[in-house]
Amino acid sequence: MNEAELRTLFAEIDTDGDGRISVVELAERFKAEGAQGHLSEEVKKAMVADVNHDGVLDLEEFRTLLK
Repeated sequence: MNEAELRTLFAEIDTDGDGRISVVELAERFKAEGAQGHLSEEVKKAMVADVNHDGVLDLEEFRTLLK
């Protein structure tokens, strides 16, 4: 995924446009993609990527999550 694609995906998931992805926004995206059975596991992975432990993912943390 190139930088433009990463930023586009981030913006799509960041539905409130605050520049951060909350657990709720991430869960909504996973549900939309049909990941309901694996939702809790995906959210756990996302929270591990939340290196500053503020409860949301910024673009850098999101980039790390997708690696």
